[in-house]
Amino acid sequence: MGATGTVVSVLAGAVTALFAVFLTFYLRNQWQEIQSLRAMQTELDQNADRLRELADLLTDDLQRQQVDLPIEVPPGTRMEIRYVVSFPSSLSTTAFEQLKHTGMFLRLSPEIRRSLLELYDTIDRINRLRQHRERIHFDDVGNVHIVIDPTELDVDPDATVTEDDLSAETRRRLADLRQMRRAMKGVNRSILRLIASISSSEVIEELDLEPFTETDRSRGPHRDSRTESPGTEEVDLEEMRSTLRDVERDSVWSRFM
Repeated sequence: MGATGTVVSVLAGAVTALFAVFLTFYLRNQWQEIQSLRAMQTELDQNADRLRELADLLTDDLQRQQVDLPIEVPPGTRMEIRYVVSFPSSLSTTAFEQLKHTGMFLRLSPEIRRSLLELYDTIDRINRLRQHRERIHFDDVGNVHIVIDPTELDVDPDATVTEDDLSAETRRRLADLRQMRRAMKGVNRSILRLIASISSSEVIEELDLEPFTETDRSRGPHRDSRTESPGTEEVDLEEMRSTLRDVERDSVWSRFM
């Protein structure tokens, strides 16, 4: 009987230890999954801010047309043309990559998983176009600074300076600058179309992105009547953040973690 009691005691201890290990492992996984959801919400919030900065920069860039017109400098006037290639930080994908490697991603509904994949595919395309735009430089230099000073030219002090009066080097730099801007305009518009595709109706209106929308978003934030491509579900950052917040709230463990 003593031996039997010892065996039972050992088995009970082993079961208790195994249960404790299982419970610890389970709770750790639950904690990691809840944290991954919260990290995703933070990342989407950060990306929304960066998209606003990027959209502001690009729309402003499209409005700067002075170098696309013939250069005329009034008598005695010094003209400076500045063109700065600068960007906010690239959009983040770290939290999404981490989420894909947790069990939480597989527990999301197929619709949410598909929407997340499509959303981050668009974010990746924005990042790649953003990098491409940064590579479009004027003589491999990001900042362009052209100074036209009539006092340094062989023209009458009372005459208006045209491009024909400028030095060959300055005319070449202006031509290169125009060529760079034409290339950048196309990239700018492509990025703005992608930004509009993952922005809410309110953000589109706030950032004046209507000219870059390719779908009907005129009936409110839920875009019930938007024209969709066959087999695709469009989602914006704000909708996805709200969806993930609801998923977190529905989890019993989120109340304790």
